[in-house]
Amino acid sequence: MNPVRLPALLLIVLSAPSAILCAVENVVLPERLLPELDRILQEAVQQSPAMLLRNLDLEIARGDEMQAKAGLYPNAGGYLSYQESRESREGLPSSFNTSILNYSLSVTQPIWRWRTVSNNARIGEIRRQIAGRQYQDGYRLLARQIRGAYLDLIVRRAAADQAKFSQKMADDTLQTAEDRLAKGATSGGEVFQVQMAAQQARLAADRAAEDLNQGLISFRHLTGRAAFDAGQIPAEIPLVNGGEDVPPRLLADFLSQKEPENIDTIVLRKQLESESLNLEIQRKRLYPMFNLVVGVNQSRQNYTLSSVQLYRVEDRYVGVNLNWSIFDGYSTRGAIVSSLARKRQLEARYRDLTQSLAEDAQRQAKQTEFALRQMRINDRWFDDRGNFLRSREEDFKRGTASEADLNSARAGYNQAEITAFGSRAAYLMQVCDFLGVIMEDPVLDQVKAGKHE
Repeated sequence: MNPVRLPALLLIVLSAPSAILCAVENVVLPERLLPELDRILQEAVQQSPAMLLRNLDLEIARGDEMQAKAGLYPNAGGYLSYQESRESREGLPSSFNTSILNYSLSVTQPIWRWRTVSNNARIGEIRRQIAGRQYQDGYRLLARQIRGAYLDLIVRRAAADQAKFSQKMADDTLQTAEDRLAKGATSGGEVFQVQMAAQQARLAADRAAEDLNQGLISFRHLTGRAAFDAGQIPAEIPLVNGGEDVPPRLLADFLSQKEPENIDTIVLRKQLESESLNLEIQRKRLYPMFNLVVGVNQSRQNYTLSSVQLYRVEDRYVGVNLNWSIFDGYSTRGAIVSSLARKRQLEARYRDLTQSLAEDAQRQAKQTEFALRQMRINDRWFDDRGNFLRSREEDFKRGTASEADLNSARAGYNQAEITAFGSRAAYLMQVCDFLGVIMEDPVLDQVKAGKHE
C-alpha cells in the first residue's frame, strides 16, 4: 500500500462512526419537533404497562441464567436423624434404652463432564442476552407506538376543531334559513334540507370529539400517564424543514457494512449459538460423567463385646464419583435429531433474514422519500389555503367578500391543515420505521442492550 494513502484511509475509517452519528443527529424525529413527547418517551421506560411486563421478562431470564449456571458450583447437602428407642433383645432379661444418631453431609463438584456443564451455563447467559435485546427492541416498538399515537392526537384535535367550526357554520346557516322562513322569504322544503345538514354537522362534531376522547384513553394506557388530557395536546405538528439527504446517507452507510444487521439478526445469531451448544450437550448424554465427592456420615451403630453396649461409626471420605448412562432407549438419539433440525432451521432463517435485510432497508428508504414528497405537496396546498384565507379576510374587512365567503375560506384552510398534519405525521413515522430497520433509532440508546448482557 502507498504510505501516502495510509493516513487518509485511517482518517476515513475513524471518521465513519462520527459521520453516521452526525447524520442520525440531523434526522427530524417527532420528539425533536415536540419536546414534550421526548419527556413522555423517557418516562415510558419506567411507567408504561408494556415496559413493566418487559421488565418481568428480564427478571425471568436472569433467574433462568442463575439456574443454568448452578452446575458450575459445588452441590452440598445432607441429613440428620435422631431417635430415642427402647430395645428388647432375645436372651437378655430386660429391655434397655438406646439413642440412635444418623447424619450425612456431602459436597459434590463436577470435574469432568465433557463441557456439558459450561455449555449449559453459556446457554443460560445467551438467553439472558436475547431477553436484553428483545427488551431493547420492545422499547423501540413501544416508542414507535407512542410517537404515532401522539401525532395522531394532534391530527384528531385539528379534526375535532374543524368539525366544531363546520357545526357552527351549519347552525348559523340554519338560523338564517329559519329567519327567512319566518318572514316568508323561503319554503319549508329548503329549510328542511338546511336542518338535515345542521344535524349531520352536529353528528360529525360529536363523532370527532368522541374519536379524540378515545385516542386520549388509548394514549394514557400506552404511556401510563393517567393525567394526560386534551389540554396537553399540541395545536399543530410543526413544519418539517430539511433532512432530505439524511436517509440516503444512512442507507449507504448501512449497505456498506460487510454484514448488515439489526436486532432480529442479532437475536437469531444468538439463538443459533445456543442451539449449537445444546447439540453438543445432547451428543454427550451417554458419556461417563465424573464428580469429586467429599463427605462425612454416621449411619450405623454396632454392638461392642457386651450385648448391651453400642458404639457409633463415623465415615469420612473423599473420592471420585462416576455416573454413566449406557443405554437410554434411544432418547439421546432423538434429542440429537431434534436439536440438529432446529439448528438447520435457524441457519435457514438467518440466511433468509440477512439476504432480505438490505432489501427492506432500501424499500423503507424509498417509502421515506415518497412520504417526504407527499408532505411537501400537502404543505404547499396548506400554504396556498392560508394565503387565500388571509386574502378573504382582507376582502371581508373592505366589504368585498361576505361572511359566507370568509367561512368557506376558513373551512378550506382547516381541511388543508388536517391534511398537512396527517402527511407530516406519516413522514415522521416513516423516518422512524426506516431508522428501526437499520438499527439507528436514537431511542435504542435510552435502553442500552449492554445493560442487560
